[in-house]
Amino acid sequence: MIRTLHEGLRPDGDVISISKLCAWFGVPRRTVYFKPSKAAPKLNSTFVDPIKAVIEENPSFGYRIVTYL
Repeated sequence: MIRTLHEGLRPDGDVISISKLCAWFGVPRRTVYFKPSKAAPKLNSTFVDPIKAVIEENPSFGYRIVTYL
């Protein structure tokens, strides 16, 4: 919201810093700059190898059949 407001005011010639906008709205600056990073999925090797073997043996099996097995 703050970043959108900041970028929307820029073409009009109104230059207001993000720090000032955050102070006006009572929002910490870190919430404006925060970009969540998605963690890589954790794979358990005891399950991965047998599942890959089933898929290679029977490529027509869908995910439902593979999870059922």
